[in-house]
Amino acid sequence: MKLTTVEGLQSEIFAPNRPAPVWAPLEKPLKDCKVGFATAGGIHKKDQTPYNTAGDSSYRVIPTDTPSDDLMVTHGGFDNSDINKDVNAMLPIDRMKELVKEGFIGSLADHFIGFMGGGGNVDVFRNKTGKEIAQELKEQNVDIVLLTGGCGTCHRSATIVQRAIESVGISTCIIAALPPIARQQGAPRIAAAHVPIGSNAGEPNNPEMQTAILKDTLNAMENKLKNYGDEIMLPYEYHH
Repeated sequence: MKLTTVEGLQSEIFAPNRPAPVWAPLEKPLKDCKVGFATAGGIHKKDQTPYNTAGDSSYRVIPTDTPSDDLMVTHGGFDNSDINKDVNAMLPIDRMKELVKEGFIGSLADHFIGFMGGGGNVDVFRNKTGKEIAQELKEQNVDIVLLTGGCGTCHRSATIVQRAIESVGISTCIIAALPPIARQQGAPRIAAAHVPIGSNAGEPNNPEMQTAILKDTLNAMENKLKNYGDEIMLPYEYHH
């Protein structure tokens, strides 16, 4: 049987150009780990300069003793209503403090990092912002950094920052609402629950779900996410 062809016809299969692997293994038990957090969801203190929603590659330092009521969101790329109800849905600052009190993790970084990943300049995030954030966290001697992202471009920016942090020897995991974007951008580790954009860390005002997502993510870093690009789907669901 002769294969019918058309002269000059070309077929293109989409093959994403993923960046080279970057990997820092977790070498301590969780109870001895110092944990940091970085979010691309536009979180900042109320007394800090808001982000430019047209595009912003800067970041804000958020002391971890900041009350959650003193935090807010400035972001034009997704529905902010869940964060406005409870900032812990994107930056679970209260839940992280509770994990330390429980002894589940050893301690927290002195400050977390907020930035607005939507519309930011990719080259600036890759060559400047990501490296600066990584250095901020390295100087605090953290062992783990968790990240979240808001919109699609936030997930891209968050993954760029994640890779910069991983490249300085810190184990990371992005808690993603859009895991395919994090995967395509070369995230070292990914955890995701069935949640909408803006509630990566769980349903607002649902501390049980938020805590479970954090614990399952951290446990997976210790026991399951052992290779570059590993992902875990978490068994939690929330519909906005």
